[in-house]
Amino acid sequence: MTLYLRHYWQDDRLAFPSSSNKSRTFDARLVKKIWVPDVFFVHSKRSFIHDTTMENIMLRVFPDGNILYSVR
Repeated sequence: MTLYLRHYWQDDRLAFPSSSNKSRTFDARLVKKIWVPDVFFVHSKRSFIHDTTMENIMLRVFPDGNILYSVR
């Protein structure tokens, strides 16, 4: 089974000025350097993330500090 998990939150510390109001997209290297909310599944008995050759993580930061975090 493939699961896509997407988080959306706001972190004012990552806000940046932008005249074009476009977001910036980053790979997994930045995710290891910023705060990301913990996620858990209620009543889960066992869960794990499979090891992959390449991390399937995307982080998009919007000028107002909104964050979109996606992992496959």
